[in-house]
Order: sequence, then structure tokens, then C-alpha cells
Amino acid sequence: MSVIDFLKEKSDRLAKNRDELFELLNPQFREYFAEAMNHARNSQWLSWALDQKKITAGSDTTGQSAEQWPLATNSAANSMLQTLSASLNETVYVGEWMTVSQEQIDAFASVTDDHQWIHTDPERANAESPFRSTIAHGFLTLSLIPKLTNAVNADTPPYPGAKMVVNMGLNQVRYPYPVKVNSRIRATKKVIEVTPVRRGLEVTEEITVEIEGCRRPGCVAHTVMLLMY
Repeated sequence: MSVIDFLKEKSDRLAKNRDELFELLNPQFREYFAEAMNHARNSQWLSWALDQKKITAGSDTTGQSAEQWPLATNSAANSMLQTLSASLNETVYVGEWMTVSQEQIDAFASVTDDHQWIHTDPERANAESPFRSTIAHGFLTLSLIPKLTNAVNADTPPYPGAKMVVNMGLNQVRYPYPVKVNSRIRATKKVIEVTPVRRGLEVTEEITVEIEGCRRPGCVAHTVMLLMY
């Protein structure tokens, strides 16, 4: 029997009989393993994860009633769930153009202490940079997403009915092309996933920051928002 066949057979046996694995462990590791498993079973996060029902692109939601979701008692959340699931992967927002100035770049450099010459020295950038100008920090472009998507306007909230919208972070970020100083940029938004959770909805958005006159975007980010009801 080859080493690979031996390891495969052993792996299959251990997968079918976890008690055998447990017996092979050092007594100290057995105690640690048992404690870790008990902690996992009692974890509210594990229970939360097991309760999730995800709607992803391509899912068939035809004929599904509100009773199938754990938010049936909240009409506002269920209404938003149905609205978002009906428009997955469609462009739901196109923002206004805004200009990225050197003053904004310099202010961001001061806040983050990132004073690389490619951002803050126009004369040197014009002489040495392949872009022949200063460029915005990638994180500056990323940080403008709330403004570019109008998410900070209290008069026109992107998710009306939610008591609170919490930024949960990012699943993915790319900067396909640098944003040169004085470029005009705008954002488009798609909802690519919506997940009912105990306190509301978890929404994953795909935000594309376009650069006027450039075929490649300045940023593509998958943002995760928690809508609390």
C-alpha cells in the first residue's frame, strides 16, 4: 500500500469514527478538544450561523412566503427582503460625479500620515510618475463610498424603514486604476446578496467607483451592511 493510499484510508476511518481520533489524542489535548467543542455547541454565534438562510444571485425565490423567513413578525424587514431579493445583481443606484482635488488628497494624507510623493508632490509626480500627476490614495477612494452612494444623506436613506444601518466591513476590495488628481468619479451600486438575521438583514453590496473618461474603475468593493429593525 502506498503512503497516499494509507493516509487516505486512515482519513476515511477517522472521518467515520471520531471516537478513534479522540482516543489517539494526548489526554491534555482531549480535555482541550472537548472543552472547545462544548464551547462551540453553546456559542450564540454558532446558533446564529445555523439559523441563516441566504438568498444569493441565481436563487429561486418564486412562491416563497414571508413565513419561511425568521423575520416574519417584522413587516418592514420582510418588505425590504422581498424588494432586495427581486433586484439582485441589478444596478440600483448611479451617483453624481464629484471631483477629487489635491486639497482632499493632502487632507487625507495628513489624517493617515501617508505623505508618499505620488500623492502629495505634484511637481515630482509630473516629472517621475508614469501617470504624470498625483493620484488619490486607494483608501481615500474607498472612504468616499458613503458619499458617492448618498448613504450619508439622512433625508434619502438607502434602506428606508431600518432603525439603524451598521457598516460590517468589506468582503473584497480592488483598485483597478488609480484616480488622478482633478478626476471626476461616481459610484454605481448593486445588491448581490441579502441574508435574514435575527435583528434584521445583512446586505452585501457591490460598489463600483467609475472614473470619467476611463474604461477601468478606480475601485470595486463588496461592502456588508447590517440593517437593524
